[in-house]
Amino acid sequence: MQRYKIEDMTCGHCASTVERAIRGVDPTAAIKVDLGTKEVSVETATNRAAIAEALDAAGYKSLPL
Repeated sequence: MQRYKIEDMTCGHCASTVERAIRGVDPTAAIKVDLGTKEVSVETATNRAAIAEALDAAGYKSLPL
C-alpha cells in the first residue's frame, strides 16, 4: 500500500480529481481518500513515481508517507 499526504486537497472536488489522476495510471487501483487528514491510500502495482507524477500533473503536490 502506498500513502500520500496532499496538503492542497481540501474538498470533495479535490478528492475526486486526485482519485481520477490515480485511476489514469491504474484504473484498477483501490483508493481511499481521507479529507480530514489530507491523506490518500492506494493499493496498486504501479510504482510510486508514476502516481506522484499523475498527482503533480493534476495540480496536487504529494508527499509520500
